Amino acid sequence: MGPCQQPQQNRSSNLRRRPLKVDVVLSSGVDSDHIPTKRRLVHLSSRSPKNDASNNVVEKIMELNNRAVTLYYNGDFTAASVLFQEAATLRNQSDSSDHWVHPTTEENAPPVTSYTYQRMVFDEGMIVYTDTEPVENSDHPLSVQAKLLFNAGQARRKLNDFDGASRYYDRAFHAFLPDDLTNVTPLSVITVHKVIIPILHNIGQLSYRKGNIQRAISAYGLALEHCRALNGETSISVGYTLNCLGVLYYHLSIDQSEKAIECFREALEIQRRYLGPNSRDEATTMNNLGRVYVQREEFDKALHFYQMALQMRRENLGPDSIDYAATAFNAGQSLHQQGKHEEAIQLYYEFLRVARIKFSKNHRDIAVVLSGIAQIHQERKEFDRALELYEESLKVGRGALGENHSEVAMLLNRIGNFHFEQEKFDEALAAYKEGLRIERNLLEKSHPNIIVTLSNIGEIYRQRNEFDMAIRLYTEAMKLQLTRYGKISAEVAGSLNVIGLIYDQKGETDIASKKLQEALVMRRSVLGDDHLDVSATLTYLGTIFYRRNNISTAKQLFLESLRIRQAALGSDHRDVSFSLYNLGLCHQMQGSYDNAIECYKETLRVEKMVLGERHKDVAMTAYKLGEVYKAHGDLDNALSNFCDALSIERDTVGNEDPATIARTLNEIGNIHLSRGDVIPMMEAFNEAARVFREAGLTPQSVSVSGQLYAFGISCPSAAPAA
Repeated sequence: MGPCQQPQQNRSSNLRRRPLKVDVVLSSGVDSDHIPTKRRLVHLSSRSPKNDASNNVVEKIMELNNRAVTLYYNGDFTAASVLFQEAATLRNQSDSSDHWVHPTTEENAPPVTSYTYQRMVFDEGMIVYTDTEPVENSDHPLSVQAKLLFNAGQARRKLNDFDGASRYYDRAFHAFLPDDLTNVTPLSVITVHKVIIPILHNIGQLSYRKGNIQRAISAYGLALEHCRALNGETSISVGYTLNCLGVLYYHLSIDQSEKAIECFREALEIQRRYLGPNSRDEATTMNNLGRVYVQREEFDKALHFYQMALQMRRENLGPDSIDYAATAFNAGQSLHQQGKHEEAIQLYYEFLRVARIKFSKNHRDIAVVLSGIAQIHQERKEFDRALELYEESLKVGRGALGENHSEVAMLLNRIGNFHFEQEKFDEALAAYKEGLRIERNLLEKSHPNIIVTLSNIGEIYRQRNEFDMAIRLYTEAMKLQLTRYGKISAEVAGSLNVIGLIYDQKGETDIASKKLQEALVMRRSVLGDDHLDVSATLTYLGTIFYRRNNISTAKQLFLESLRIRQAALGSDHRDVSFSLYNLGLCHQMQGSYDNAIECYKETLRVEKMVLGERHKDVAMTAYKLGEVYKAHGDLDNALSNFCDALSIERDTVGNEDPATIARTLNEIGNIHLSRGDVIPMMEAFNEAARVFREAGLTPQSVSVSGQLYAFGISCPSAAPAA
């Protein structure tokens, strides 16, 4: 956008007169010595007595403004805009010395964020001052000028001419303050004219609309100081402005979430004081507060505020309000995150009920909600219904937005994730590639969505064991991460970690170890020594050293991984059991059987708690514990654990992995052999041989510890074991 074009004026109109600035304590009836903070107020000298000509001009200006206001409230915004501008021009010509000429601030505006504007159809409480400002005969000339320009901006806004509205709002602002908005320190300059508050609110809201969050924060921050100074510290205007700032901090970054929460909570206190409990504005602020807690992944707190907002909006707006529906969807998302699928689906469908009344059948939000319902069916393993809904969401999204839109790409990526989970890699690849094509057409080269999609495609090739192609795609994603995040970042470390794992799968363990060590150093540098991602890389490196038979190094890596996980997750977490199991393997290899037993027993305790008594991982750990007891000479405990493992294996792996069952039977047979229990020994060995045969292996796969004459003679496969 170019500079704001000023109307043609005489040379004298370009002269600037700065108002007198006087330090004034913003409190009445209090000694200034007891007030630590002072603000500089802009005071304007009283106007000189009017002559007849000036009186005629003032009357003409007021007449034009009043006619424009009437047209505005009758909905004729075009005609209103013309009259407001005519009045502002007449006011400017009548006293040019009071008007500062300024180019638009947009020319030097900071880059906008990648944030996509929250659509105006949903109420965040950002649009507060929608009326025009009345012009009074007693108004100061600069106040009149600002009001007329502001009113013209309001009319242009009603016509959806947001650029034109912005220009008028900026000119109205510069009637009082000559500096660029982003250069004004909120505590440094306060004008005494209350019209500055709606001016700043509308500048902030349109800056937010364009994605220029920082400029919006500057506008609302200055508005907040004026509200406190001119209306009182706890005025309702302060509450409205705090809510707006909270929304901006929410959108700016999760790092600003504490500021957002502070703003919303203070806004709620003021709203309740002035509006009473359960007001429409309180519901909006509560809905906003819920979104911040979702951003922080504190879903219990988010749901608490969403449910209160939902009840208030239903009471204030009715069950067919789109804002009621929006809160229903938000609450549904929090329930979804908590795994409460039935309640989540009910609220998702409540949103759809209203949205299908308010919107066309092809609407972007309907597409998003259909996709959310599909995700729930996917999580429930109801795959046919999930796919049906995903395809419907894509159809609706394309109908609403066209083939080439970032939200269509998002829907395609969700469909890709669905097919990936089903191991339908061809379908997943097609969806990801189509999403990537759209993203590359629309987004900046190093946009995070492109990086994620490239990584997803790389993962498909990894799952297909097409390792070279997988490495190429992950490396391409990492190059974009280097551009976007710099040489040392958590994102780059994550890609290095995966690339290292792929080289390990290729059997190139030297390169794998190098990549993983690079990832480890970077993760320690960026995330600290106690981060869970550091623990993961330590585990991967430990696995490589274990396979190389460098058990001492592997054990040290597993020990550090265990320390991090126990500190971060507690002693009862599944990931802790993984580290304990790995550590048990190292102790077992080193012959430290007591330590190995301790690790495996603790692994079993956690697995049974987290996975249940009959999970296949429980069987695996019980088998390893049996091995250690056997090596330790404790045959009773060895037999007990092998039998536990066998019982679970029969239920969990069955015909899918008969070799595992045969292996455990073989160990049970050897325990009985060592104890001289011939009948159970023969039962175990014969069943092991039969299972091996049925698996396409040979009975010679049975390993016998000791001598047994003519073991090759066994029962026929159709006969019961001896």
